[in-house]
Amino acid sequence: LGTLGLDATSLRVIGKALGENNPGAIWGFLRRGMQIVAATSVAVALIGAVVVLSVGGSLPGGEAVPFLWSAASVPLLSGITLLCVVAVAFQWFGLAHLPSEVFRPVSIFAVVLLVWIVTSELTASTVMFIQFVALTATLMILIATLARRLPRQVAAASPVFETRSWLQVAVPLLIIGLFSNYFPEIMLVLLGMHVTSDQVAIFNASYRLAMIVTFGLTAIDAVTSPVAARLYAAQEANELQSVVAHATQLGFWCSLAAIAGFAILGTWLLGLFGPEFIAGYDAMIILLMAQLLRSAAGPVVPLLSVTGHQHRCLAVFASALIVTIILVFVLVPPFGIRGGAVAVLLVTLLWTTWLHRLVVVHIGIRPSIFGIFARD
Repeated sequence: LGTLGLDATSLRVIGKALGENNPGAIWGFLRRGMQIVAATSVAVALIGAVVVLSVGGSLPGGEAVPFLWSAASVPLLSGITLLCVVAVAFQWFGLAHLPSEVFRPVSIFAVVLLVWIVTSELTASTVMFIQFVALTATLMILIATLARRLPRQVAAASPVFETRSWLQVAVPLLIIGLFSNYFPEIMLVLLGMHVTSDQVAIFNASYRLAMIVTFGLTAIDAVTSPVAARLYAAQEANELQSVVAHATQLGFWCSLAAIAGFAILGTWLLGLFGPEFIAGYDAMIILLMAQLLRSAAGPVVPLLSVTGHQHRCLAVFASALIVTIILVFVLVPPFGIRGGAVAVLLVTLLWTTWLHRLVVVHIGIRPSIFGIFARD
């Protein structure tokens, strides 16, 4: 919530500006985006702090300090999120991932380990304070590196502010991001209304393993999105189709290979959680099929997001949420977690097919693996 969707918006704004050779729009977005994210994330942090202080001793552990450090971290994490996606938009992938995904967790682990060795004692407050310091260092690294690497013509340009239009793009992207990122949690809540907690745990483990496939898809989307934004803005339809075709084929065949591996090793992987989790193998395979459907459709959500059609996704995901609730109500009571997995598969088929159609109609390219083969 702290980024207000401006992190995802940066892919479209910067990609379009690069395609149109408009450095002023980039400079204006960077300045105004950081201002809005700072204000929004501080507001979120303050609300969180007020809630923490108001509930007082009813918090887990009976102390508010770890939660206050967590609230204080929100502006830092929001700034990091925005700047990492800005780096992706410029195709600086090392900068986009190394500080946040490598430096931060490694430094936290090292300092926590050092504190444990020296004091033989750890508290939640200590760990959250270490997290806060690591976030501060990560944000400073990102700001300093981006300032140094930013093209000279961008920093020298007069900033162009299109705040209203940027927010009109950002809010739908925020809603899309919330649905995409928290759909597994939504499923767990819905599932918990119909099955016992141990079955929810088995489904959760199965779902988390199946979601590993999405890491590769997310990486491919990160590379594809800024290129797609630039090519769409430059009206290079043939080149855009070629880039999307390569991305879809890479994502599909990698997903298929990963699913084959999980089919062979799935029982062993689930068994690492405990012998009772092996019962989730069938659900895991069904959930993997849902990920394969997603990869077969191609990068439909990023394409719609970076080409100005993000608002068309809202009706799709709203409908998908309603259908999910209905399917869970119908399928889970008689079939348990397998019914929940089938619900995920059917909902994924719904939204990927719908979004694929929107891409074909409004962008004019064929992103799915089947459309690419037919075109060839």
